[in-house]
Amino acid sequence: MGARSSNPLEAAGPTRKPIKIGVLHSLTGTMSISEISVKDATLLAVEEINAAGGVLGRPLEAVIEDGGSDLQTFAQKAKQLLLEAQVAAVFGCWTSASRKAVLPAFEQGQGLLFYPVQYEGLEQCPNIFYTGAAPNQQIVPGVNYLLAQGKRKIFLLGSDYLFPRTANRIVKAQLAAQGGELAGEVYLPLGSREVGEAIAHILAVKPDAILNTLNGDSNVAFFLHLREAGVKPEDLPVLSVSVAEEEVRAIGPSNIAGHLVVWNYFQTVDTPENRKFVKAYKARYGENRVTDDPIEAAYLGVYLWKQAVEKAGSTDVVKVRAAAKNIEFAAPSGKVKIDAQTQHIWKTVRIGKVRADGQIEEIWNSGAPVPPDPFLKTYPWAAALATRGISLGTRASLSGLFVILVLITWMAVGVGWMGSVEIKNYLLVIKTASDPAGVSEAAMAVLVQQTLAVVSRTQHWLLGALVLSAIAGIVGFVSVSAIIRNLGLLRETAEQMASGDLTARSPVVSNDAIGVLSSTLNTMAQQINSLLNGLEVRQRQLEERSEELEVAKNAAEAANRAKSTFLANMTHELRTPLNAIIGYSELLQEEALELGEEEFVMDLASINMAGKQLLNIISDILDISKIEAGKMTLFLETFDVLNLLEQVVTTVQPQLAKNGNTLIVNCDRNIGTIYSDLSKLRQALLNLVTNATKFTDRGKITINVWKEEGEVLPIGNSEELSADPSRCQQPSIVFQVTDTGIGMTEDQVSRLFGAFAQADNSTTRKYGGTGLGLTISRKFCQMMGGDITVESEFNCGSSFTIRLPIAVTSPKEPQDEREIPEIEAEPSQDLDMSAEATEAKQKAVGSQPLDLPDAATVLVIDDDPDARDLMTRCLSKQGFRVRSSASGQGGLLLAKELLPDAIILDVMMPSMDGWAVLSALKADRDLVDIPVIMITFLDDQNQGWELGVAEYVRKPVDYKRFAALLSKYQGIEK
Repeated sequence: MGARSSNPLEAAGPTRKPIKIGVLHSLTGTMSISEISVKDATLLAVEEINAAGGVLGRPLEAVIEDGGSDLQTFAQKAKQLLLEAQVAAVFGCWTSASRKAVLPAFEQGQGLLFYPVQYEGLEQCPNIFYTGAAPNQQIVPGVNYLLAQGKRKIFLLGSDYLFPRTANRIVKAQLAAQGGELAGEVYLPLGSREVGEAIAHILAVKPDAILNTLNGDSNVAFFLHLREAGVKPEDLPVLSVSVAEEEVRAIGPSNIAGHLVVWNYFQTVDTPENRKFVKAYKARYGENRVTDDPIEAAYLGVYLWKQAVEKAGSTDVVKVRAAAKNIEFAAPSGKVKIDAQTQHIWKTVRIGKVRADGQIEEIWNSGAPVPPDPFLKTYPWAAALATRGISLGTRASLSGLFVILVLITWMAVGVGWMGSVEIKNYLLVIKTASDPAGVSEAAMAVLVQQTLAVVSRTQHWLLGALVLSAIAGIVGFVSVSAIIRNLGLLRETAEQMASGDLTARSPVVSNDAIGVLSSTLNTMAQQINSLLNGLEVRQRQLEERSEELEVAKNAAEAANRAKSTFLANMTHELRTPLNAIIGYSELLQEEALELGEEEFVMDLASINMAGKQLLNIISDILDISKIEAGKMTLFLETFDVLNLLEQVVTTVQPQLAKNGNTLIVNCDRNIGTIYSDLSKLRQALLNLVTNATKFTDRGKITINVWKEEGEVLPIGNSEELSADPSRCQQPSIVFQVTDTGIGMTEDQVSRLFGAFAQADNSTTRKYGGTGLGLTISRKFCQMMGGDITVESEFNCGSSFTIRLPIAVTSPKEPQDEREIPEIEAEPSQDLDMSAEATEAKQKAVGSQPLDLPDAATVLVIDDDPDARDLMTRCLSKQGFRVRSSASGQGGLLLAKELLPDAIILDVMMPSMDGWAVLSALKADRDLVDIPVIMITFLDDQNQGWELGVAEYVRKPVDYKRFAALLSKYQGIEK
């Protein structure tokens, strides 16, 4: 393949076949905001090189792949470029995570990657040339600049992936060693725009500066919200390491102007090479485009590879790597050089301030290219960040000292041993020479002299060993003293930290094991201190939030009370005039018929119908509000199911006739009674039947009613109540309303029970309605322990089913405390017993049936003059003597004066409301037996029965039925 030594491409080769190179960047996804421009810079360099004759006399062909801001995609595309496209080199990646993801492919395939972005360091791979900055060429000098400006308390904000976390490890070690303070540390998911909590944390800890390692779209949201929070660069500067001119353009210069960035290149760098580069880039991609550091690094990377290939005479990876050592290039940022040992680039460090026009003004630079130090070997405080060999550290010192002492000991023993052996040999010779036939005196003198020389030499060697031992002892003493001193400092720092002083720092004086331990301890203390500070901030925020929630809770409760008061007032204020309209229209219809003015009857009927329609809408809105506020209550009583059906059928007859529909009711005559809320069940049935008549034209509507047996479940079911009939409350009565109307689609059914929802907008326009009826009906059924289900087929019709327990259990009346009647062959008898029990209960609380004489006197107490007038006119026609009062106090006085046969009492009145009047009536021995009929818009029947009302009538009053209610008691002798 093209990246292997087996396929060299020689400069003198006869072929003009293009050399393929890979371009691998995120052209989609969150990182595309940065990487598309880097890709463009790479292609610009390719075009310029091809225009100048190519490489080795051959043109370059760029094979472009999209990493899609996804690590797996990067790894897959890298393999494709190396194995399928067989490119000579790949230029690409942005995030460290993407670089790590493609690294195995380059190591296995012997490929070559030119990586154009600054990174966290602590890495060196023979298959990668790093044309972006190493940590000592960006992060470290950036932190040094902040510290030099007096910004000691620094907050670290980054994206949650490899580069920001590793870079911040370096920053934390640097701050710990140089007297800085970690104000806090927060990471956001890559590309996340949820920055509100992070900004709140920053504002709470009040740092001196922010070191920003966010990448991608997160920067756009961060700087926008930071500005909206009122943070100014002069008060809280942000130093970014991944925001360059291209990102500034996306963020919006107005949102980031005044903040700082640290790079090796800005578009404003004033060199001939840069002016040429910027001009060519804008000419190729548009005057509105900008250049930045990664763009320049990608551009120069292609030229460095070109020089290495031409120097090697081949695209072979091994040859190119060897040829690339110490290659220099006049880049737009200035002269750069490939470091022979690390394959990183010598680069000038620059710090700039973002201008309002989106460009970056340089405010500091290193003056000369800084040699790369990816492992930060020249920084003692960074000893703990990477594994490295220790030459003169603690381990080396102690090991060397031990070796020296052992060698000295061996030398002393060896010299002594050799000297003793030589002396022994000479003594043996002297002994032999002492025999009569021995040697001459001269020879003896020589032997003695040699023996003395051996002794002297041995003494010298032993003296040398002694000196060396003394030196080794001194060295050992100094080394051990230094170790003890450093350990003592480390111990003191640890004790200070243990006592709670997390600002204490242990001095880092070397790269040895103790230096690593000191650096690690400092970083750990700094991290713990930051976490504790963060916890304190969180605690304060929680306390503030709790206080806010308490205030909000109180405000909500007050608003809820205000809402309830408002609803009550609106109920009165809206329904009172409607009540008058409906009542007067009915009276006028009667009078028009009596006078023979039949042409006015239809108009008055329309007014009456419109008033009732508007009243129903108001009632629906008020009902849904009460349901949502949890203010809706049940009034449970026993009533006959057939009577309920008769009321419903009578009510819907006009609508049936209007659309030409036929109504069929199927119900057993012996179905009996049900213990439930009559008004709410009637409202739900009316809603289903009126809907059926409204959406059916000249069709058939069927009401089926039957009983089902089963287990009774407790009341209080919610929206999640299963629609499965087998799980509904039992024993139960089922009301099913079926029509042959327009039907509904599955999507329409799914949205049917939502508040203010109808089948669709066209349905609302054609048929009208608020869309609240079904919602309220279902809520009522669920309050009574049942539910409404629906089956529908488009253009064929719908079937709505209500299932309710035969005896609803009140929330205040637990299931096991009341006896549910069992269904017998004649269930109505058992339910009649429940009816008798209910009637007895009403009598027990003081209510009584009306028992009025002929020509009875009725006292009407109501603050509404129209209501009093209507009541007087209607009852007078029925032969009653009517007196009225506009206030509670006046009504009490009239009651004592007249001792009426019945009192009609409104609930909502100024000064003294109906409940107060009722209590006063029942407290007066002269008035206690007078039957009281409450008339009101409020749904407080339970309170009425408890206070002893005879009847409870909801407004608007049907005056004919009301007069009949009074009339049925006339003639009953007391």
